[in-house]
Amino acid sequence: MKKLAFGTLLIAGLLAACGGGDDDVSLTDGPVSNIDAPDIGPACNVLAPPGMQGCLTGQKCTWIQVQDTPEPLGKLGCVPDGTVALDGACTVGAVGETTGYDDCAAGLYCINSVCKDICGFDGSANAACASGFNCTRYADTFANGEDDPVAGVCNPGCDPLTQIKTGTNPPANCGANMGCYMLTTQTDTTAVCAGAGMTMHNADITGPAYANSCVPGAQPRRKDAATQTVQCGGLCNVVDVYQGAPNAAANEGGEVTASTTDKDNCVASWGAAPPADGTAGESCRYWWAREPFDALSPYSNEVGWCYKHAVFQYDSDGDMVADRAFPRCTNLTMGDVEPPIGNPPHNDAMYFWCIAVPPPMLQGTVRNIKNHFARMEPKADRLIDWSRRAN
Repeated sequence: MKKLAFGTLLIAGLLAACGGGDDDVSLTDGPVSNIDAPDIGPACNVLAPPGMQGCLTGQKCTWIQVQDTPEPLGKLGCVPDGTVALDGACTVGAVGETTGYDDCAAGLYCINSVCKDICGFDGSANAACASGFNCTRYADTFANGEDDPVAGVCNPGCDPLTQIKTGTNPPANCGANMGCYMLTTQTDTTAVCAGAGMTMHNADITGPAYANSCVPGAQPRRKDAATQTVQCGGLCNVVDVYQGAPNAAANEGGEVTASTTDKDNCVASWGAAPPADGTAGESCRYWWAREPFDALSPYSNEVGWCYKHAVFQYDSDGDMVADRAFPRCTNLTMGDVEPPIGNPPHNDAMYFWCIAVPPPMLQGTVRNIKNHFARMEPKADRLIDWSRRAN
């Protein structure tokens, strides 16, 4: 039997502000003053340079928060231009069609009470962020619900394991009440500084899960095989682990570094159950398993995540039913021993995300493993602005 092609590797249960006057605001296709029902466009071009966004003189194109309940809704529209410059402290008006916008200057948007550059995802010059910054999606911002956003916000890059901001000398973290979080989309993985969540490792997330729902250094993950619950799980310093690998037993939860501040090991740093625990054990697995694209990102082989392997099973015979305990990395070899046995044989350690994937990204089975598993874990492609929402 050919081994899984990972479409058959089932992880059981993983299914799965200043306001202006009413006469100053225009939310329709041109620079006019009447109000339409919530709609994201094409009201104006938020990525165009100031003065060229399709608005009247003295106005800017931005995202307007139209309502909070029963669900957040917003739209693009022309509103009075703001006066707060890049990195300045900003405020946002009360939610509403004529008030729900910020006081940042054109081309900027208020996130975490700071004006930041607006960016896009189409690769154009107007869409790009400055060097060292990444264009980031935010929930309920430049899009409604699960729609693809028409724009994003530039955030500084960072190291999710050390929490150090890119390009700082001396090294500095993201700042007070901030953390470094990874966002994985259909095309890439980035890491940016963002407002920090408060949910700890191994604790359930209340409400929707965002990339920054957890404390710094942790990311959303599936809780177990029996429920659809999403919880927070720590990141870890991943290295190759398999039978015969150097220090395999010591490194199964992540290689401990000399730093006393880095979150590098699932057990030592996050208080996770040891990998050998038969009911709750966690091990450090490569982030590439959670990326649904075929190439390697800068984090595929460099960052690990604490995986609760002890509570999951996989399909060992290709019948689409999870029936065998998910293996520990220390029990795997570089050969094909774990059933079903493939023809040609596979590398079990790579098959179960215990070793790095060499560039360029392998195709076939490994590609299917990545794509399947990425669909099972919670999507973490956008952040939440905690200053605008409390849940």
